[in-house]
Amino acid sequence: MTCIGAALLISWGFVWATVGTQEPKVNPEALVLQDFKQRIDKYMELHKQLEKDAPPLKKTDDPAKIKASQDALAAGIRAARAGAKQGDVFTPEIAQRFKSLMYPELKGQKGVETKEVLKEDAPPPMALKVNMRYPESAPLPTVPPNLLANLPQLPEDLEYRIVANALILRDVHANLVIDFIPRAVR
Repeated sequence: MTCIGAALLISWGFVWATVGTQEPKVNPEALVLQDFKQRIDKYMELHKQLEKDAPPLKKTDDPAKIKASQDALAAGIRAARAGAKQGDVFTPEIAQRFKSLMYPELKGQKGVETKEVLKEDAPPPMALKVNMRYPESAPLPTVPPNLLANLPQLPEDLEYRIVANALILRDVHANLVIDFIPRAVR
């Protein structure tokens, strides 16, 4: 075998050895979104368990019965998440990723239009707290479709809302703020 042939075999062997031993690369942005999904799944497990324990709500148009069921679920969630704080679901990494997902829709002419939609049915500014009841007297602002399209989908019992410049995660059935990202919309 010639020197060139031996060098090729050695270099090929080296390439093969390093390819076989390298760990696969993982997209860090995907890991952040996976973390968010796991946090949502964990919350939804709690929600579903507490919903089973709450008084069952049969189909009714009676606002008092609906509110009583909502209050019971909210009380159970608050008790189970008594130590919950801002950033438990929207960790700093997740919050940063969400801001970067929304950023293209909030800049330029498209951003001006999106911000106008946000102003249309904006509730008055409020001091947000995790586990707070969303005020019944405050409107539930719509989130423009172009922003929703950029954010991860949520289970039907949860929704995104924008209050002032914060993105909130709201439990629909319990009417609770689960977490929020301050200064998400600029």
